Amino acid sequence: MEIIQEVKYDETMKTTVEPYLKQRCISGYTDSYDAVGKLHVLRYQADMPKGVIVICHGFTESYPKYDELVYYFLQAGYHVWLPEHCGHGWSYRLTKDSSLVHIDTWKRYIRDFLKICQMAKKEYPNLPLNLFAHSMGGAIGAIAVSWKPEWFQHVILNSPMIRPHTANVPWGISASVSTLQCLIGKAEHYVLGQKPYEASETFETSASTSKPRFTRFNERRKATKEMQTCAASYSWLSNAAKMNTYLMRHAWKKYTAPMLIIQAEQDDYVWTSQIQKFADKIKNGIAECEYLYLSETKHETYSSNDETMDKYINKILAFLQK
Repeated sequence: MEIIQEVKYDETMKTTVEPYLKQRCISGYTDSYDAVGKLHVLRYQADMPKGVIVICHGFTESYPKYDELVYYFLQAGYHVWLPEHCGHGWSYRLTKDSSLVHIDTWKRYIRDFLKICQMAKKEYPNLPLNLFAHSMGGAIGAIAVSWKPEWFQHVILNSPMIRPHTANVPWGISASVSTLQCLIGKAEHYVLGQKPYEASETFETSASTSKPRFTRFNERRKATKEMQTCAASYSWLSNAAKMNTYLMRHAWKKYTAPMLIIQAEQDDYVWTSQIQKFADKIKNGIAECEYLYLSETKHETYSSNDETMDKYINKILAFLQK
């Protein structure tokens, strides 16, 4: 697969990728699993499909962040479904604060996501279903696969949030304090140290190692309120801790599909040691598990320099062919 080069990145995205995606995209809404709100779902159609890939995006992300990756998947012959989680993008929210990611229970993420997967399976019953899941989406996707292991042909967990980083506060304290804050009525409050969107992120402080890739998304985010989620509520953090427990104690035992777990060298958002421990557990179970360590990368491995992107994308496509 030929990778879009940084030197002409913005021009190529505008003149080639965006028109290509627009021609193949169906954007719409469907009820959440409990009909509390509407999930925004994008469905991209490949010309000669050999499978379906469902993308499970990460914390504070929205669908435009995956334009380049969707383009590669379509070029490789995969339909792509991309739902936006509760509290993200154009999907329903449980809080009025557009900067805040808030959830009542982690199981909402899983049930919503599995509903979309079921829709994809129903629409394409003769095509294998594959998962690409990043960061928070890695936790959601990894649990979803453990609930319905028979649905998935291949599973890719990209910088998965087995356990989130909590700055300089020890994990045990963060998890306990967030649960306590929920008990005293502050579930919807910002986690200490986090604040509303200010459009202050720079390439140097970002999770990307490709300035053109970072800039394209960041400029659109500045102009689009739906893309400006940036902080966690105490309830979100408390539920992230519950997902961590479920993943490490239960989920890994259920996998049957081949799995590819990808880790960045420098990751300030998730604990890489937890990713490694999770992969080791899977290797002791039933499923085949490959581990890809990407040197000189940050958390958003899909936003890396050209050399890394070439290795990264072609490794993913080769894995999906197994």
